[in-house]
Amino acid sequence: MDPLLSVIVFLFTFLSIKFACSASELSYNNHCNSFVSYSTPSNKRVNTFPLGDTHNGYFQGGKKITGLGNGETWSQFSYLQPRRIQTTEASHLFKLEGLVSFRSTLAWNFTYVQSRSHRSRRIRHGSDLVTSFKLEGFWSESSGKVCMVGRGTYFSEKGESIGLEAVFKLNNVFSSSNISSMVIGKLESLSSENDKSYFEPISVFMFPKEAYKYTLDSTEADKECSSGIDAEQGLSLDSNSLSFCSYSISRAIAMLPLEYSDECNSPKNCTPIDGSSGQLPTLMSLKAIQCSHSQKHTMRVLLEFSNNSYYYYGMNQEKNPQNILVGEGWWNKKSNVLCVVACHIKGISSSVDGTPVDDCSVRLRLRFPSTWSIKNTSSIVGEIWSNKTANEQGYFKRIKFRNDEAQSVVIGHGLEYEYSQLEIANKSCHNQKPVEGQGKSYPEAYSYDMRFDMSVRESRKRVAWGYSAPLFVADKFYDLGMPMFSDSVSSFSDQVPPPDIHNSNTGSLFNISYKISLTPLSLSGIDDKNSFFSNKSFESVKLTAEGIYDAQGGTLCMVGCREVSSKNAINTYSLDCEIMVNFQFPPLGTTNGRRIRGSIESTRKKSDPLYFKPLDLSASTNYVISLRRNAWRMDMEVIIALISTTLACVFVGLQLYHVKRNPDVLPFISIMMMSILTFGYMIPLVLNLEALLSQNPNNKNIVYGFVGWLEVNEIAVRLTTMVAFLLQFRLLYLTWSSRKTNGSKEGFWNAEKKATFVALPLFAAGLLVVFLFKLKKGRASASIYAGGYYNREPSSWENFKSYGGLVMDGFLLPQIILNIFSNIKRAQILSCSFYIGTTFVRVLPHAYDLYRAHNYAEVDNFAYLYADPDTDFYSTAWDIVIPLGGILFAIIVYLQQRFDALCIMPQRFKGSFAYDKVPAETELEGEVQTTNM
Repeated sequence: MDPLLSVIVFLFTFLSIKFACSASELSYNNHCNSFVSYSTPSNKRVNTFPLGDTHNGYFQGGKKITGLGNGETWSQFSYLQPRRIQTTEASHLFKLEGLVSFRSTLAWNFTYVQSRSHRSRRIRHGSDLVTSFKLEGFWSESSGKVCMVGRGTYFSEKGESIGLEAVFKLNNVFSSSNISSMVIGKLESLSSENDKSYFEPISVFMFPKEAYKYTLDSTEADKECSSGIDAEQGLSLDSNSLSFCSYSISRAIAMLPLEYSDECNSPKNCTPIDGSSGQLPTLMSLKAIQCSHSQKHTMRVLLEFSNNSYYYYGMNQEKNPQNILVGEGWWNKKSNVLCVVACHIKGISSSVDGTPVDDCSVRLRLRFPSTWSIKNTSSIVGEIWSNKTANEQGYFKRIKFRNDEAQSVVIGHGLEYEYSQLEIANKSCHNQKPVEGQGKSYPEAYSYDMRFDMSVRESRKRVAWGYSAPLFVADKFYDLGMPMFSDSVSSFSDQVPPPDIHNSNTGSLFNISYKISLTPLSLSGIDDKNSFFSNKSFESVKLTAEGIYDAQGGTLCMVGCREVSSKNAINTYSLDCEIMVNFQFPPLGTTNGRRIRGSIESTRKKSDPLYFKPLDLSASTNYVISLRRNAWRMDMEVIIALISTTLACVFVGLQLYHVKRNPDVLPFISIMMMSILTFGYMIPLVLNLEALLSQNPNNKNIVYGFVGWLEVNEIAVRLTTMVAFLLQFRLLYLTWSSRKTNGSKEGFWNAEKKATFVALPLFAAGLLVVFLFKLKKGRASASIYAGGYYNREPSSWENFKSYGGLVMDGFLLPQIILNIFSNIKRAQILSCSFYIGTTFVRVLPHAYDLYRAHNYAEVDNFAYLYADPDTDFYSTAWDIVIPLGGILFAIIVYLQQRFDALCIMPQRFKGSFAYDKVPAETELEGEVQTTNM
């Protein structure tokens, strides 16, 4: 168990369990004396208990308090070391006080979450239920038996606290142990079956760790392991300062796919575990129980077999002892091979007597290949077999396993790559006549820019996403692609190749090998047998490729090999190496949004069963220089946003100064216009506060590592936005108050209502048109990307937010309509600096968006700090239409205030606004006007 989890369990227990009385008040003699006799304890404390500080194990039963039934499956639990160990009058007996805790197995809910890099993450939701008991009793060192009694607390589904009384018995708890030692026990309720505190018996078993004696690494076993090994030597652990207890290796061997021989279609004679389920296990995990850093690198291991990949990631804590082998392993320095002798765990009976480990006939060896090729890029290879003859019970055919994930183990020293397809790639590349660079520079062969995600299309349909990264550049291992898995992460220069990288190449041509993985998005996009993804599975299709990269023209031409599933054997693959893979990189410093383009094509005839339709590949250019340009863009956007909000504060302040000098104009200012502007400043503040409180780890502002600079500038933008909001709110308040204090307030309110009744349908009609436009565009896009659920269209809420920005752009419309109904003449209702300046602030983001689209590649198109598409409509068309509309509204307001409100109306409509005059007490521009209603 994880140490942190152990601490949590320990703290939880002592905070939640309230004992009505101490465990010693339960009668030890009535429940335990026949198993381990009582002896009077002394005051001398010792530390001789052999189960360690925190000991993990498995349990079964106790459905009421653990949620686990009494079937064949077991679940993990933690047994904490007794807090007190005392000697007694009998030399072989020790008094124990301790704690035992059980974690229940719950039903987990899973949610698939799409990240911004278009990768799907599987998130687990749930919580563990821990039931703990405080126990006291005795341990017999001579017999290896333990008996303890005590109390615990269980919280029911209704939250009710229920006290529990139990007796806990263990067997085989000796001061020393070996492969055949297994601690077995049972926890039983002391309540009657009709009592609500009763729970079903809980059986437990554990592997002891203290004072372990290795017995299986004999000369004969070492000879069996070394015989029949290929001439190729594996990598040495010593030369890389790694061991099987290191993080990178333990992660790599956590899930190893098994490959069976062609005749293995059933479990009979094909698997080392009981095949009662009728299925062959497809995965194996090699987990270390305990490592000894002695000269022979010995270790104790568990071999767990399963068909469920999540079994090895802690998502499924249920275990079946029949699917687990326990063994001992050692590292053979001469052949650089890990050798393991494993034993079966036979049926664990409910009795605490007996030895459940036997039949140590299973052998395993594992090594790290020192040479990779296009047909073999496995970082781990190995096999499992039995030392029995075919006629003996328990015999099974050899099973191979491998791990093709190069990222799983980073062993750079001594690893080599053997090129075998360069001649074919050279012929193909020469036929293609790569594009001349014309003085432009392209990515270095050994750089971060050579790895990228990509979109995959087949017959114009987006059917998959993919990932590609170099394995080797010339004879150098490409470790830039996996820094997060390395034991010691080294920094890298942006474009500087490693020393002597050009030695095995000529000029700008580089030998290079790649690892490519393609994952289908939807099975609906796979429509015929000639599809690359015709296996009708969401599993990734892996390719290895090798060829030539021309750094002068940015062309990458390779021969590829893909895995083709065997129809006869389970988890066995053949290779199809008649594939051409081509990529064209755009030049460094690309500013027009150009992308990496590529293709994967079969060179077979269309009648061949292995032929597949060509795939078109497209990837964003994640060039370091482009990332720097985008970092500068983000800095520039923050500065522009700061300038814009500062100008907005100035323009609103000038309008406040204008109404202070001319208070009579306040009743003629549109309240609807003031409300639109006020809410326009308030909503971003609310959304920013929500983001600040949520502390989203995927915040877009940390992409480039300039967290401090961006955060300081964003805070400045938020402060100025807050000031603009307060000033705008003050102006709204003054406008509202003037309607209440003015003598002709009824006439002003009538004009406001009529203006609102006209403006609202116009805004509603605009909203309807926009949503219809978006719906049509979304359907057209969906028809192009059939089957691609990663192509996410904007949600209705995002469209609504964008329309809110459009309403802000047309903030002058309510004022124009109100001017008409008020029939003002030569009245400076709004100061020129306010309506022209605010229009400039609204037009500026669209002008910048045109500049951004023309000058910046779409490297990081989700990191918008200014002119965010989620807050307004941005495209070439919108960026022209919206500014023209804003400027037109500003011109109309100017004409209305310079001449009269009806100057923009046709002559025949002017008379309809000149009836039902209501006297106004306000003089504008030295002329007494009447409000015509």
